Amino acid sequence: MDTSAQALLIMLALVCGSAWAQQIVVPNGGFEDIDAATGFATGWVRGVSAGTKGSAEIDDKIAHGGGRSLRISDATPTEAYKYALANTGWIDVKPETTYVVRLWARGRNVGKAMVGAAMEGAGEHREPLPIGDYDWREVTLRLTTPASCGRVSLQIVADGVSDGLWIDDVSLAVSDVQLANVREVRESRPYPEWFPRTPGPMPKRLVVVDVSGKSRDVNALLVALQGIVNRKGPRLYLINPTNPAGYDDMWLRYMKEKGYTGEEERLADPMEAVRRFRSEVRGMIVWDPELPGSENAAWMLAGVENALPASPEMARGTGLPIVEDLRGRWTRNVDAYRYVFEKHWAGMSHHLLAWEYPLNTALSSRDYMVQHKVFMFWVSAYGDREKGADPPAEMQFVEEILSKTPGNVPVMGWPMYITRGVEEYTAVRLMSEYGKWVPGTGFNSNVSVHSAIRPAASIFRQKFHLGPQPTTAPRRDKVYISVNILDSGDAHWYWQFYQRQIWADPARGTVPIGYGMNVTLLDTLPLVAQWYYENMTAKDSFFALLYMNAPVYASRFRAEDRERIWREYVALMDGYRRRLDLDGIELYCGGSGGPSASDETLRRFTRGMKGLKYILADLGRHVGTKPNNAASILDDTAVFHTLTTFRVWTGSEDLQQRTMANENAWLLGEIEAHTPTARPGFMSALAISWSYFPAWLKDLKERLPAEYEEVSPGELARLYRASR
Repeated sequence: MDTSAQALLIMLALVCGSAWAQQIVVPNGGFEDIDAATGFATGWVRGVSAGTKGSAEIDDKIAHGGGRSLRISDATPTEAYKYALANTGWIDVKPETTYVVRLWARGRNVGKAMVGAAMEGAGEHREPLPIGDYDWREVTLRLTTPASCGRVSLQIVADGVSDGLWIDDVSLAVSDVQLANVREVRESRPYPEWFPRTPGPMPKRLVVVDVSGKSRDVNALLVALQGIVNRKGPRLYLINPTNPAGYDDMWLRYMKEKGYTGEEERLADPMEAVRRFRSEVRGMIVWDPELPGSENAAWMLAGVENALPASPEMARGTGLPIVEDLRGRWTRNVDAYRYVFEKHWAGMSHHLLAWEYPLNTALSSRDYMVQHKVFMFWVSAYGDREKGADPPAEMQFVEEILSKTPGNVPVMGWPMYITRGVEEYTAVRLMSEYGKWVPGTGFNSNVSVHSAIRPAASIFRQKFHLGPQPTTAPRRDKVYISVNILDSGDAHWYWQFYQRQIWADPARGTVPIGYGMNVTLLDTLPLVAQWYYENMTAKDSFFALLYMNAPVYASRFRAEDRERIWREYVALMDGYRRRLDLDGIELYCGGSGGPSASDETLRRFTRGMKGLKYILADLGRHVGTKPNNAASILDDTAVFHTLTTFRVWTGSEDLQQRTMANENAWLLGEIEAHTPTARPGFMSALAISWSYFPAWLKDLKERLPAEYEEVSPGELARLYRASR
């Protein structure tokens, strides 16, 4: 044998040996071995929740490889805590390592179903499986273990009607692409805030156009135009189709009331605005109606090229030249995103991203994206069945984008659109791992105008700080409870629209209520923040909130970058907290089935925020949280882990059917079942924003037994420190 042939054989042996070494043994991944005691697959555990008409069985008639497969069925419509599943026992893995789960799936009328991995001590990661009817097809799931994780358990879950979901040949291997210990692509922050601001001053006369009753095509044209012309300063304001309707007019009146602007100039015809600002627009970017991803590409190119995104029909009717025509350019959505990234990334924002559904009917937040040349992407789910969708390729691209941008970057938009896209908590965890957080901007309106407003710093003082401060000592026969709105306040649009309805409740001010507030309202919607401060009562409290998964934040980056990202995050957060006169912060710590934030994570805040009085941890009670370990003192900061959970819902119809009496009876049961035994007792409870108006919390107070006393979160912290 000559030396070249020998070298080839050695190389092949090394490659094969390396590939074999990368494989992790999934016990009975082909479901061939049956445990005589359980009648189920050896190495796997099945579970069917109470009230679910479903099963997980071994099928010896249908298989992809070998003679058997796993079959899961579920006849129960999608409902919280109704599922059928199968999962492996713990499988040893290496920390900070990227793995790929591969399996073969076959479906008959498959509804909501997922493949996932529980990571020991570090939560879980799940992604949707294909829906409907299909023959055997390969599905992949990529996951990266955190530093503390040495074992995983693979999961197959049916969470909605599925006649038959067959799974076979499950494998786990180390990924060729490693996305742990990533080196951060560092860049100097181009502005001191988290969000860029429109340069001021506000004009005495805004140009205003009402597009609330216009077509989506017209809205797209005007929203993009607004983003372009407002780069130099706030000039164009739109009356968008908001929910509830009329809120843009309401905020415009408030701008005038506070003297930020005067009487506007109203244009009756939207196209008149295009003609007015024609010199600032190069032409049009035409998207491909056959490829949704080309719409996101058109919006991105609109910002880069100073052009307007348009459907082919709209382009024909405006008379503007076509700068770029995207029709027929790509067959996959992800290729449209890659085109923009490869050609224009250098000229786009690297400190602001957007996870944006291309066919979203709500376009009003995109003025700001065009204004600041924000990169937009989307990840489809198998069940979406969008044209050009390739979920694994889209997820891979998103991980590339997240890994190639600095830490502490907000990601606008939302990862879900009704039932489409990636499940919220999976996406938030992924973004958090890369040091990104979610501001919830999906329905924002006129941010390119709002962000130019600079209210006086003296406005942002909480009312309860202005009067005499309480000095009473805690009573030894009392349970002090703070019931707070811990969800939704992370979203900018929530404050701009939905929260106004809650604050219109005449019962507000009768009971103490704490609200988590996204501190970056100061950047994007400072007028909105001003309204809430001017209209709060002494019984309303705000505490600081950003939507990120604290235990895994920046965990994908190498240690030195991770520490720098964390230091910057805490410093930025603290600056906003002080400007907004906030005593406390709230932390989201992942799903309730996983661990809460460690003391190490909590100390980043208690030691990095001088004068921080309290931390409210967890959106609902975590499995390790017990009545007598939920409160503690760290560095003179009171830490309260939430002791109640909430009833999950599956849709708005479910929420609309809930009544004050039923919800309060349920929440009262949660409170009484998880009250600390020591006296005085201290507990933090959760009231869900979508149900709980002040009147509901007033009713809850009247239902509480006499030993309970409702207090604000700041008062809970003061009393707890006094008791210690």
